[in-house]
Amino acid sequence: MTHTSSKAASTLAIAAFIGATAATSTFAVTAPDLPMAGWATQNGGTTGGAGKTVVTVSNVSDLRKYAEAGNYTIYVKPGTYKVPSKSAISVGNNVTIYGYQGAVLEQTLTNNTNEDNTVMTIKGKNVILRNLTFKGAGSIDKDAGDCLHVDGGSNVWLDHLDVYDGEDGNLDVINGANYVTISWTKFSYTSASTEHQFSNLIGNSDSKTSDRGKLKTTLHHNWWANGVKERMPRVRYGQVHVANNLFNSNTSSTCVRAAIEADLRVENNVFIGVNKPIDYYDGKHTAVASTGNFLENIKKGDANADKASSAFKPSYSMGLTDVSTQSKAYALRDSITQYAGATLPNPGEGTSVTPVSSSSVAASSSSAKSSSSTGNLTSSSSGTSSSSVMGGGEASLTKHGSGSANQSVAQGQAIAEFYYTVTGATGASVTGLPDGVTGTMQGSDFHIAGTVSASAAAGDYKFTVTTTGGSSNATKSGTITVTPANGSTAASSSSVAKSSSSEGKSSSSVTVEESSSSLGTTSLAGIASGTHFQVETVGRSIRIAGAVGKTVALFDMQGRLFATEAVTQDNFEMNLSRSGSYILRIGKSTTRIQVK
Repeated sequence: MTHTSSKAASTLAIAAFIGATAATSTFAVTAPDLPMAGWATQNGGTTGGAGKTVVTVSNVSDLRKYAEAGNYTIYVKPGTYKVPSKSAISVGNNVTIYGYQGAVLEQTLTNNTNEDNTVMTIKGKNVILRNLTFKGAGSIDKDAGDCLHVDGGSNVWLDHLDVYDGEDGNLDVINGANYVTISWTKFSYTSASTEHQFSNLIGNSDSKTSDRGKLKTTLHHNWWANGVKERMPRVRYGQVHVANNLFNSNTSSTCVRAAIEADLRVENNVFIGVNKPIDYYDGKHTAVASTGNFLENIKKGDANADKASSAFKPSYSMGLTDVSTQSKAYALRDSITQYAGATLPNPGEGTSVTPVSSSSVAASSSSAKSSSSTGNLTSSSSGTSSSSVMGGGEASLTKHGSGSANQSVAQGQAIAEFYYTVTGATGASVTGLPDGVTGTMQGSDFHIAGTVSASAAAGDYKFTVTTTGGSSNATKSGTITVTPANGSTAASSSSVAKSSSSEGKSSSSVTVEESSSSLGTTSLAGIASGTHFQVETVGRSIRIAGAVGKTVALFDMQGRLFATEAVTQDNFEMNLSRSGSYILRIGKSTTRIQVK
C-alpha cells in the first residue's frame, strides 16, 4: 500500500462490510448483514421461513400461534413479551422469527425447583431466529428453565441475539439437536443473577448416548460478556466448532469445557482476562484441537494445550479472522462488542431477513482481496438493495405512491416516496440511485425513499428496479434528477459517474487522540490528553495527518485486517474502492469511520 499527499494515491481493492455507523461522536449500532456459515449450511442448508407467508405480531398469543404452526416468516414488533411459566413457545418447521429493535421475550420468575419456565424451545426443522432479546428472570441456582433452547431441532440458525439472566441457563442445544449455527450473539448475566451463571450447554446429560453423531454446532463471533461464570459452552458428544468468539467475562471460572465424548475445534478466539480458556474436565473428551487463539491476562489455563489433537474437520468451509497479534485481536474484539446482540436493522430497513446462505465466508488476509460473500449483503449506501417476498412464476412490478419515477430533487432534500408491488418473484433489487436514496422491501412492496446526500453529484440518476427469483423477471426504470442545493444549473449526467471520487463533495473530519491504554475503542470525541491525529474522509479517500512514526491499520467491520503500514511522512492518503464502515487503528487508538 502506498501513502502519498497527492490525489493519485493507490487504491485498495477491498470489500467493505457495510454498516450504518457515521463519523460522529456517537455511533448508530447497525450490524452488517453477514451470510450464514457453519453447520447450519449443511444437511441441505437452512432457509427458515423464506418464501412462506409473512406476518407481523405484537402479542405472545399470535407469536405462539404462528411459530408453532410453522411455514411463516414472523416479524416481532417492539415491546416486552412475557411468556408464562410451563408455557414455552415451541417453534415448528420452516420458520423465521425476526425482531424489530426493542423486541424482548421475557422469562417468568418462578423460584421453584423443576418448574420449566423456558421462554422458547426449537423442536422443528429449518428455523432461523434473528434480532431478538431474551431476558431471563435471574439465575438463582434453581433447576428451572432456560431463556432458549434447541430441543431436538435440526438446521437452526440463531443470529444476532442478546440472551441474559436465564434462570437455569441462557441457551442450550440438547436432545439430539443437529446442524446448528449460533452467531453474533451476546451472553451475559446482570446483578439479577446471584448463582449458577452457567450460560450454554451442548448436550444435557452424560447418560444420553443417543446424542452420539448429533449436536453438530458452530459458534462464531459470539460474546461471553460480564457475569458469565461457566459453560461457554460445556460440550458433550457433539462435533462443535468454536471460532472467532470473544471471551472477556469478569467472573469466569472456566470458558469452553470439554466433557464426555466432546469433539471440539477451538480456533482463532480472543480470550482476555479469563480463567481456563479450555477446561478438559473429566478427561473423557474425544478430542480438542485448539489453535490460533489470542490469550491476554489469562489467570489460569492455556487455550492452546492439546493443539496437536486430531479433532473433527468440518465438512463446510469457513474463513477465519487472524488474531495472532494484539492489534488484530483487538480489532475482532471491537467488532464483536459493537455488533453482537440484537443490533440488526428493523425489517425492511436495509437488511434481508434471511440473507443468502453461504458455506464459505471470506478468509482472513492482510492482503487486499475482495470477499465473495459481500455480494450477499444489502447496502444502503451502494445504491443496490434487495430483499425477499413470496413469489415464483412470471414476475411483475406495479408502481404505486404519490412520488413520480421521474422527479427532480435538490441535494440534501428527500425525494417523494413511491413503491412497486412485487408479484411472481422472490425479491427485487435496484441500481443507479443517488447516495442517500435506497430501495427496501416492506412486505410485498419495494419502496424507493430517502434523502439525497448533500454531497451527491448533481445530474441525472437513471435507476432500474429488477425482480429476482421469478421464472422471468420484470424491470422498471426511472430518473431522479439531482439539482444543486444553491439552485445553480445541474451538471451533466456524466458528472454522476464521477461522484465517488469528486473533490470536497463528501468530507468529514475528526480529531483522534492517542490513549495511554490500548484497551477499548477510542470515541471520536477523543480522550482527555494525548497525541492528536487528524482523520478526514473526502469521498472514498481517508486522509491522516500527525501520525508520523505510528502504525496505521485498516480493518473491515468483522475485524479482518486489510492493510497496515508504518507512517514515515506526514499527510498521507488512502483511496478505497468501496464505500462503507471501517475500523481504523492509529498506534493504540481505534476509531470507526464511514466512507461514502
